Amino acid sequence: WGSDMIRAVVIAATIASGVVGFMRAPQAPPQASASPQAVALGDSIFRGKAAGGLCYTCHQLNAKGLPGLAPDLTDDKWIHGDGSYDFIVSTVTKGVPKPKQAMAPMPPKGGATLSDEQVHAVAAYVYSLSKGKK
Repeated sequence: WGSDMIRAVVIAATIASGVVGFMRAPQAPPQASASPQAVALGDSIFRGKAAGGLCYTCHQLNAKGLPGLAPDLTDDKWIHGDGSYDFIVSTVTKGVPKPKQAMAPMPPKGGATLSDEQVHAVAAYVYSLSKGKK
């Protein structure tokens, strides 16, 4: 291969990687989604003070959970995923229909009627509890 051919391959690869990167959906960084306002709203929802949140009934007001019913959300152990902000949003949204270490499933949105903004606020609060540790 000559230098022109190598240069063409490098240029094509560079362009292709830019196109692939451009086509990927952007991920919101946890810090942007976990603003102090979102965390405060999520805390209120979690504790049942806003939006009819019921999280505290199983996870307790201190988020330490009830053994056999709901896990501790303050430690670095995540039973059903990686503890990332996106994982928490998904878990709150979909619930946990078949828990690995609990007697009962977690219903979608914890059984409350939460908007997307409220789900993201609860996720921001829960993320802040363990700081996304894996």
